[in-house]
Amino acid sequence: MNGVSSSRFKRCQALIIAQLVLLSVQGWSGDFVNVFVTTTPRHGVISLVGVLGLIESGGGFLVWHGVEGVVIVVLGATILTLSFKHHRGVVVSALLALLSVVSAGIGGVMFVASGFSAGGASMQMGGSFIAAYALYFIALYKLSKTSPLLGAGILKV
Repeated sequence: MNGVSSSRFKRCQALIIAQLVLLSVQGWSGDFVNVFVTTTPRHGVISLVGVLGLIESGGGFLVWHGVEGVVIVVLGATILTLSFKHHRGVVVSALLALLSVVSAGIGGVMFVASGFSAGGASMQMGGSFIAAYALYFIALYKLSKTSPLLGAGILKV
C-alpha cells in the first residue's frame, strides 16, 4: 500500500484508540455522577432547557460527563466517515458503535429529564456504553486486518 493508505490507516487507528480512552473516562465519570451527584431524585422536566438546567445544577462532573458525551458522538461520526476507506467489517463495527453511543446519549438525556429517577434510562446508558466499547475494540481488530503492514508481509495477525 502507498503512503496515503498507510496514513489513513494510522489516522483511523489513532482515532479509535482515542475513542476507547474517552469511553473509559466517560464510564468512570458516569459512575461517579451516578453514585455521588444524582443520588437524590428531582422533579422531571420536559424541555431541553429543563434538561440543561438539571445538568448545570448537578455541578461540574455532570457537565463534564455531558460535554464528553457530545465529543464522543462527534468522534464516532468522524471514525465512521474514515472507516469507509477500509474493510466492510470496520464500517459495520464503527456504525454499530456510533449507534450505541447515540443510544447511550438518548438514555442519558432521558435519565436527566426524569429527574435522575428512571432506572431504565440509566440501564440504557450503561448497556449502550458496553456495546459501544466492545464494538470499537472490534473495529480496531477489523482495522488491524487491513493494515498496510500486513500487505507488505511485515506484520502477521
